[in-house]
Amino acid sequence: MGTAGHVDHGKTSLIKALTRIDCDTHEEEKKRGITIHLGFAHLDLGNGETLGIVDVPGHKDFIHTMVGGASGIDFVLLVIAADSGIMPQTREHLNIMRILGLKRGLIALTKVDLVDAELLAMVREEVRELVAGTFLETAPIIDVSAKTGAGLEALKESIRTLVQQSEAKPAAGVFRMFVDRVFTVSGFGTVVTGSVISGKVKSGDTLYLLPGKGDGYRVRRLERHGAEVGEIVAGDRASINLVGLEKADFRRGMLLSDRILRASTRIDARLEIYEPEITLGHWSQVVFHVGTHEQQARIHLLDKDRIGVGETALVQIHLQEPCVLQHGDRFVIRNSSDEWTLGGGEVIDIAPLHHRRRKEKVIKEVEKLAEGKMSEIIALEVRKFHRATMADEVARSLNVALEKVEEALARKLPADIVKLEGRNGLLLMTRDGQEDLRKGINKAIQAYKSANPLAGRGADFDEIRSFLRLDRNTPGEDMLRVLLAQLTEKGKLQEKDKTWQLASDLGEISDQQRRRIAAIEDYIQSCGLQVPLMSVMEEIAAKQNMGDKDLKQVLHHLVVNGAVCRVQDDVISRRVVDDCRQKLIARYAGDKQGFTVADFRDLTGSNRKTSLLLLAIFDQEKLTRRQGDLRFVKG
Repeated sequence: MGTAGHVDHGKTSLIKALTRIDCDTHEEEKKRGITIHLGFAHLDLGNGETLGIVDVPGHKDFIHTMVGGASGIDFVLLVIAADSGIMPQTREHLNIMRILGLKRGLIALTKVDLVDAELLAMVREEVRELVAGTFLETAPIIDVSAKTGAGLEALKESIRTLVQQSEAKPAAGVFRMFVDRVFTVSGFGTVVTGSVISGKVKSGDTLYLLPGKGDGYRVRRLERHGAEVGEIVAGDRASINLVGLEKADFRRGMLLSDRILRASTRIDARLEIYEPEITLGHWSQVVFHVGTHEQQARIHLLDKDRIGVGETALVQIHLQEPCVLQHGDRFVIRNSSDEWTLGGGEVIDIAPLHHRRRKEKVIKEVEKLAEGKMSEIIALEVRKFHRATMADEVARSLNVALEKVEEALARKLPADIVKLEGRNGLLLMTRDGQEDLRKGINKAIQAYKSANPLAGRGADFDEIRSFLRLDRNTPGEDMLRVLLAQLTEKGKLQEKDKTWQLASDLGEISDQQRRRIAAIEDYIQSCGLQVPLMSVMEEIAAKQNMGDKDLKQVLHHLVVNGAVCRVQDDVISRRVVDDCRQKLIARYAGDKQGFTVADFRDLTGSNRKTSLLLLAIFDQEKLTRRQGDLRFVKG
């Protein structure tokens, strides 16, 4: 439960009367008589359960602190002093609670011992008018006095009822907690506190402070309501003792998570304005608040030119600094000098593309996301990738748990998204992207055939993958395997010896091409232990009416078919390579002394140039290992 209300309306005194815990623990707060920092207490509900309470400052100068404390609460206790009535921060705090998406709460009229029945009735009527149309419209209004104790039992009973009605936050998924305090405890080290938004964590787990350097910190000790516990879950107020964390590593607004999450500098959101005196135009400067995080930002209106009180708009918010968010997170915006609250809303997309204004397609897409359907959210991420992806990558991109994505994938996806079973799991891709990949496969095979018209085979997997610029061990490579199998099964491609050709390509070699191949191959074979000369091959090619391109194609054909070995521009007969390999293994296998180029030259009866070429081939094969001037035969 969190408190809300104007300064000096008795929030802290009321919490002390309920719990016997004074939330004003700082010397400055005692001196000034007002709450400046967040205060924390807990109430024994009498049924074995305790309720955490966040006491927020009511002064207008500390609204940023109030927002940070209110962001993790389940319901609110709106405190209004009967002798003062509704004041500016009463309205502002109520609006902030509405912005943060709260659904339940109570209203306490404090200091009732200072007013008569007539004034109390007037204040109650004003309060009902204030909360009309809000989530507190039917909330109980309870008259209390922290001084006399009047109404405290009735308030406790209403709190118990609200606790029973409140839904627990999701304990599954990503652990997230915005940090509101960090301090050092002698003998323990650094301790951080906050309200757990989602997930759970146990002693001994590793947590990450984000956005940050990616360092993990082991959980040494967990406390809930001042008592050590083995586990904390969503909805808890928690203190976490972290091993290795220094106070200097912490900046206000950072978040603790059980995994490294991506940070955003641009988000799509739905925004509503509550401040009647303000109209926001395009590129308005504001202060953005989420959890304990705050920073300057600019509002890029997508579907309107201006937005005023009571109006809702789709916006893209450009942040000055990285912030770790999830779809559905609630945020508050204040004016650029952080003097008053303008409104707030809900995060729709944590990593959107840069949108053009008033573009109908963009607006429709963002509106779909705003509905909060996980299938639409996943579909948008898949569209952004422009390539194949998998559930775990989508989960990382959305800062959500893998289980949440897998649960959505088990249901129906939008029509433009395909899911196929790959070698490593379920693959996701847009239909357009998949069609582009199919066309790319055809282009890769055609390009190979164009460059190697004499080859008696098609393009192999790595040649196709390389043409398409797909990295190894990626979802894109896995999708390529799936599509090659599909196209072969449908008769679009023909597979032979793990190479692929178009179904229309018979790969026939003409008699003229065979004569050309034979002429070049005969010369290479005749050279024996001499490196064939390119000038001689060019002369032979000229006699066969072959140009430079034709000669290159013939040499490539001989290499691909295994008749010839090549290192850079030099070639040599495969028979020579095989013969010299056998001699090398027979003589130097297991020899720990190694051998030189001269030793190898004498062994094979070749010259230095041929020896260097052969050894380069054996180095590539990893048959030999070079160490200075010596080489060793492996194995």
